[in-house]
Amino acid sequence: MGQSAKLVSHGSSLALALALLAPAAAAGQIATSPDATPAAADDAQPEIVVTGTSIRGQAPVGSSVISLGRAQIESSTAVTVDRMIKEIPQNFDLGVSENSRGQSGGSGNITYGNSVNLRGIGPYATLVLIDGHRVTYNSRSIDPSVLPTLGVERVEVVADGASAIYGSDAVAGVVNLIPRRSLDGGEVFARTGIAQQGDLREITLGAALGKVFDRGQVMVAFEHVERSNLSGDDRAFFTSNFTPFGGPDGRTTRCFPGTIRAGGVTYAIPQGGVTQATAGSLVAGTSNRCELLANQDLMPRQHYNSVNGTATFEVSDSIKLSLDGFFSRREFYRKSAWSSATITVPQTNAFFVRPAGFTGTSYTVDYMFRELPANDSYGYAQSWQITPKLTIKLPHDFQFEALAGYGKTNDNSTSLYGINNAALNAALASNDPNAAFDPYGLGRTNRALYATLANQIFLAPTNGRLKTYEARLNGSLFELPGGSVKLATGYARQDFTVALGSARGGPTTPLVFRNFGRKIDSVYGELYVPLFGPDNAVPGFQKLEVNAAVRHDKYSDVGGTTNPKFGVNWMPVDGLKLRGSYGTSFRAPTIPEIYGNSNNLFVQNYSVPAGGTLIGVALSGQNLGLKPETATTWSVGADFTPVSGLNLGLTYWDVNYRNQVIANLSNLAILGDLPFYAGTNVVFQGAAAATQVQNYINAGIGVVGALPGGSAANVTLFVDGRGQNLGASRTRGFDFTADYALTLGNGDRLGVLVGGTYLTSYRISVAPSAPLVDRLNTIFNPLRFKVRSVVTWDHGPVSARLQWIHVNGYRNIAASPVQQVRAYNPVDFSVNWRIGDRSAAGFFEKGITLGLEVRNLLNERPPYVNISPSGNGSGGYDATAADPTGRLFAATVRKAF
Repeated sequence: MGQSAKLVSHGSSLALALALLAPAAAAGQIATSPDATPAAADDAQPEIVVTGTSIRGQAPVGSSVISLGRAQIESSTAVTVDRMIKEIPQNFDLGVSENSRGQSGGSGNITYGNSVNLRGIGPYATLVLIDGHRVTYNSRSIDPSVLPTLGVERVEVVADGASAIYGSDAVAGVVNLIPRRSLDGGEVFARTGIAQQGDLREITLGAALGKVFDRGQVMVAFEHVERSNLSGDDRAFFTSNFTPFGGPDGRTTRCFPGTIRAGGVTYAIPQGGVTQATAGSLVAGTSNRCELLANQDLMPRQHYNSVNGTATFEVSDSIKLSLDGFFSRREFYRKSAWSSATITVPQTNAFFVRPAGFTGTSYTVDYMFRELPANDSYGYAQSWQITPKLTIKLPHDFQFEALAGYGKTNDNSTSLYGINNAALNAALASNDPNAAFDPYGLGRTNRALYATLANQIFLAPTNGRLKTYEARLNGSLFELPGGSVKLATGYARQDFTVALGSARGGPTTPLVFRNFGRKIDSVYGELYVPLFGPDNAVPGFQKLEVNAAVRHDKYSDVGGTTNPKFGVNWMPVDGLKLRGSYGTSFRAPTIPEIYGNSNNLFVQNYSVPAGGTLIGVALSGQNLGLKPETATTWSVGADFTPVSGLNLGLTYWDVNYRNQVIANLSNLAILGDLPFYAGTNVVFQGAAAATQVQNYINAGIGVVGALPGGSAANVTLFVDGRGQNLGASRTRGFDFTADYALTLGNGDRLGVLVGGTYLTSYRISVAPSAPLVDRLNTIFNPLRFKVRSVVTWDHGPVSARLQWIHVNGYRNIAASPVQQVRAYNPVDFSVNWRIGDRSAAGFFEKGITLGLEVRNLLNERPPYVNISPSGNGSGGYDATAADPTGRLFAATVRKAF
């Protein structure tokens, strides 16, 4: 596969030997509410494996676990699993998001999916699993919406480094989607929602059937979700004209009609157009102003169809077979803004208009091609996988597990109406009225030319295949006074292939696939040692347990790495647990990061800090010298139960992340960070930018979009958008949770849950030799404080839920002068009414549940943010920190049987 970069190795051969013989992992306390707590292991309930550990029947040691159970999933106002996870305060909506692709990694999100970005340190630094095992993906990221909400038992999140347990990508943490295996009966539900302004609608239909029998279970769930697009034209805050807010007017002069620039003088073309006979109507010093991204969607139209199933069968008392599988297809359509450019009009143009006093042979026109179709994009993300597992109970409480997974993914993004620069320049130069392009607002261009002027296609399919195998031995080694010493050790193999397709150019451009493969062999081990427990507790040591884990991963293309992790739980008195963890993690670069999704020059509109936009060119392509990312993570915390029903948790964590891959292809706000890129050869300006672009064109690199003035010589900004090991970050902060349940009377129950994260430090560098710079609480970076509060009240058949999410204010350093952005505080409210007894046996006796909800009850508007609208999200508001939907009403009908 060409050149390779070697992973930085942690540990030694001694650590590897420990992994094979007796190692362990770190993790912590389960659940934020009773419904989310996995059942304890006993004679009637089989032992389970909780996220963050491989030890059967043992809660993780050293790290906390956030868990969303069935009750929370059903009561959430989010309609898909990925959007539910977005509400977790530790998750930051940066990079891989359906509404914002402007941060590092966002350029790879060509199908407008969502992923998880814990701590905000990177969109690919959080590992997403299904039932503890890896799943097929597009070699970029995994969208949790592949599972229907009806088919998920709970979602567990470990916001701590976990490469010692799971391998690559678990730098910031792990999200584990646990499918349902307890459903005995059926459920159906329907939900419809509409935004107050009426321009966004949601529809969800779902059904699940399950049967639990003496020796096993079977379950299948299906869900269909539709959400219409949200157009930027329907939200007044998506604008470049900030004068009503006391900011600049950043609207463009590339309008329809356009603005002539001749001899250093601007002339606004009148709304009715202009000919040589009416050239006297051109007024020197005037210009037309308009919104550059009119017609663009803030959120694309999305259609989801997802199905998953589980099955378990105990062949005998010692042999059990199980299976989980899923199929998901998500389709999107995103309306784009009309194409615009600064075009050169020579005097040979059949419709040429010469302003009074101008004697040159050509001039430029700032122009928006509203007569041509917008270059909308559409496509899909489809994936499926089946994972059977064999479990064999062995003597002396040991258990052997073997699983094999096979899955495929197919993604594609298509756009068909890009500007054809060669055809446009020829039409601008033509003296034949039937072959010439009219940029003067009178629509005289021959419509037969449209098909050649806007015919540049963009196809980017990705076909992936994953084969995964794992064999694990799990059980108790021997007894100590504090309890059983437990071991988990195993071997895992991943065989991943991906085909990256590309077709960019004219309509006859062939679709070419580049095929790559990656094989990963892993060995791991985990050891749990209880030094003090119920049988030998003494004052000050009610419980003391330690964990050690280590994993070695060997990649066929980027080398090998060994990563350890250690955890400890200490309970000095009943009701108080102190915990801590330390470990190393890594992330292997993705295949598209190494070899590039494409090799092109993209003409893009960049935000200028002082207001407005600038046309620039960004390079995409391969970087065979890309190295893996590495991190050291540690945390300390406490869980405290001062009174019955009240659980408090506090964690201090530290992530030291190195060799981070930064890809600036979609970073359209990079001019705000210009000083940090000095000496990196990432950003070129002025004549140096034009030289870079021309050199790449001479080397055969294609151009996507219209170059300013139709020539590389007019380019004044060049960005190397390829993935590079430029970054390092040091992130520290506190996570906190408070969970209180109070019984008020018969059928009356009050619950309060408060959880959040408070960052004390976020310092980054964008170049290996650059110093770490404080970027905490600044735009497009992790924010200092996020909190989620939920109050629930169950009163007989009626349940009410009130949720408040707080995203604190921050500094917009992309603006000049720096702007202070206010906080964002949406509130959701929902109420459910249960008719009938859900625990009854009959179909009709179980009744139904009716629900009403209002998302963003107070119609909180996104705070004003002084940044020009971008093709990759934001503009007048910050799409990474606020939801542009506004108030939304929804009704739900749910039936169990």
